[in-house]
Parts: sequence; structure tokens; C-alpha cells
Amino acid sequence: MKTKKLSGEQLDYWVAKAKQIHITPASDGQGFRYNPHPNIASRRWAPSHFWSQGGPIIEEARIDLNWDWEESSEWTASMEPDINSQGISVLEAAMRAFVVSHFGEEVG
Repeated sequence: MKTKKLSGEQLDYWVAKAKQIHITPASDGQGFRYNPHPNIASRRWAPSHFWSQGGPIIEEARIDLNWDWEESSEWTASMEPDINSQGISVLEAAMRAFVVSHFGEEVG
């Protein structure tokens, strides 16, 4: 699948793989869960929706964010070397760029 088309749960799945975070399907069938610490209950994993998860990834990976880059009417996330990904939200664009930086333009 083209990385630029990933969104929602698929995007969150590939971000977890890139971060090497163990996730499991949620019991209600909605997304994934992860365990941030052995003494803490599992939590929903959704870095493309939660700033508490996606924000640190943006900071650690030094992802640059811009609105309407080259008249795309979307958010653009940029990383070195020459990675540019668009999304309807800042987090979607940034997580796509992060996945591209680890796996390239397509994931399988």
C-alpha cells in the first residue's frame, strides 16, 4: 500500500512498527492498545489522533510542519532527506512522514 494513502488504524499500525512498539487489537475492535509501562494499564494507541503520542514522535524525529505547502490545501510534514508527506491533519501528515522515513513510499 502507498504510504501516502495510510490513515487511521492502518497508519497507527505502521507507526507502531516503525517505533517497535508492541500493539494488540482492542477488544472492542476499535484500533489498537499498547502497554506504556508494566505498572500501567494498557491504553489506546493512536498517534495519528493523540498529541500525547504523536507529539513526542514529531519532536524526536524533528518533523517540520507547514500548512498549504505548494498550494496543497493540506498539512505537509517534512523530514531530511527530502521526505514530504501531506495529510488532512498535522498528526496525519507527520505520522505519514515518519512511516516513509522508516519503510519508504510503500508498505506491505
